[in-house]
Amino acid sequence: MIPGLYSTVAGMINQQTMLEVIANNLANVNTIGYKKDDLNFSGIFNPLPDPTGTYSSLNLDEVSAKFVTDFSDGEIRQTDNPLDLALVGDGFFVIQHPNGIRYTRSGNFTLNNSGLLVTIDGYPVLGTNGVIQIQGGMPEIDSSGQIIVNGTPIAKLRIVSFRDNNQLSKSGYNTFVNNNQAELISNAEVKQGYLELSNSNAIQEMVKMIETMRIYESYQKTIQLFNETLEKSNNELGKINA
Repeated sequence: MIPGLYSTVAGMINQQTMLEVIANNLANVNTIGYKKDDLNFSGIFNPLPDPTGTYSSLNLDEVSAKFVTDFSDGEIRQTDNPLDLALVGDGFFVIQHPNGIRYTRSGNFTLNNSGLLVTIDGYPVLGTNGVIQIQGGMPEIDSSGQIIVNGTPIAKLRIVSFRDNNQLSKSGYNTFVNNNQAELISNAEVKQGYLELSNSNAIQEMVKMIETMRIYESYQKTIQLFNETLEKSNNELGKINA
């Protein structure tokens, strides 16, 4: 077997994974508060001595791909809906999910039939003292997350940050799960009547898709070259044996 064939196949698999990541980013270009993903590739190179001992070559023995989330802020857009909230700076809203606490940057909230502040998927948004119930009119929410109804403070949004956002994992419904990090008090500014848009840019993702497709095609051509080389070798050896 030609030594580089396995590395070429591994490269094709990684580029296929990259295409799936790009496709997901494109699908969420209009998702409120979405944070785009990327892949970081790393390889381990092992020295392979030549049998003659005259030189050493390097062979790509292992390639790994690691998912990385880009937590940079998305564009802020005004909606004038008092239940739309955006965070400016490092921080997350805290959500009560059936499977435990979740964190999100998606602030397009609403009120359910019980007057609870919930996400568009129906999960309660948490304040510093638990779930938030709003009655008696639309609230005013200041930059610190204090919720005021008819001039009276009724609750404060629980907004947290972490030392390392890269330790968070995506858990569906545009939320993240915390992997054993301590919650920190966030200094993020709350903007009422605004939404943070996705930080995925359609044009940039399309450019990455074209580049990834070209790399994938180059791997295909390399495999074709390997195949032609093997075929030629077999034909030549067959003539010699004859």
